[in-house]
Amino acid sequence: MPECSKSRRFWSLALLCICACASDGATAANSPSRNVILDKLSPLASSSQLASRLLTPVTQDRIARFHDEVDFSFKDQTIRVGEEPFELFVPGGNEDDVYGLIVFVWPADDIQVPGDWWKVFRDRRLIYVASRRSGNSENVFERRMPLALHAYEYVRSRYRVDPERVFIGGFSGGSRTAQRVAMAYPDVFQGVLLVGGSDALGGDSGFTLPSTELSRLMQSRMRFVFSTGGDDSVNRAKDARTKRNLESLCMQGIRTVPQNGVEHWVPRGLGLDKAVDALEKPVERRADQSECDANLRQAIEGELALAAEKLAHDDLPAASRVLGQLDARYGGLASPQSVELARRIADKAGLYQVP
Repeated sequence: MPECSKSRRFWSLALLCICACASDGATAANSPSRNVILDKLSPLASSSQLASRLLTPVTQDRIARFHDEVDFSFKDQTIRVGEEPFELFVPGGNEDDVYGLIVFVWPADDIQVPGDWWKVFRDRRLIYVASRRSGNSENVFERRMPLALHAYEYVRSRYRVDPERVFIGGFSGGSRTAQRVAMAYPDVFQGVLLVGGSDALGGDSGFTLPSTELSRLMQSRMRFVFSTGGDDSVNRAKDARTKRNLESLCMQGIRTVPQNGVEHWVPRGLGLDKAVDALEKPVERRADQSECDANLRQAIEGELALAAEKLAHDDLPAASRVLGQLDARYGGLASPQSVELARRIADKAGLYQVP
């Protein structure tokens, strides 16, 4: 099958056709879920929060220094209350019940939830919520990520949610968005379900690790559950690359739940249940964690030293290139040394100086 990036319009239509065949007859008319409208914004989705978690430390510092020279500000919130529809499913029970939560991100707006998923959510006492206007055609940073965070806030403010059972997941382009949210907010989400889409960090992926504190938290407790269809060879290959990348960053909760006989589509109910089981299980410390941490630190320090060496020889282009790659690949794990080095490069190049 063609990938989303090749033709968004074609793929959105194709997905709608797929879900009509694969949803076991689930339709809006007989779905046990209901539609709700966003009436409260999450502070987690503010521009300042997103920037502090998504931008690399060097980029954040450059913006701050530029802000000192030019007076400007970001719009605090990009979503408006009263306009955004969400699909919500809450398992029946008493008002004092404590639930788990899964926020789901779809690649198209009108996909219907497979009918056999509802039993999984009921049996596991999981609240399900998904924006109905968060498809691949929407902007990731201005809409898709904020909508996922607002969905979390909508549920958290109304129901008793166990913070140890808060997850996010997605399919295809929605899976990549869910991965971004999970890795930016490991203090909120305990795990991420990745189906038919994932990205390695650094390079052209456009996202990196958050602050040192959040990155360490992610290493120790985030569950990365890869559950792409067994016949989706393109995305399985990408998942393999992403898993190698996460392993090199010493993430401990990497898990794979095969979905045999499934192409580029979501798991059936039984497969979803196994995937959620993997999300629920606590992370166990890797046997080689201490060695991995030491090797990672050595790699970061080696690249910092290389950039500093280039700077010492006045090779500013090379120093900037090495630092840029380091900043994108390791993010907060290379801070604050990366920020200090970036300032030295900028000062030597005569940047941020008041005329």
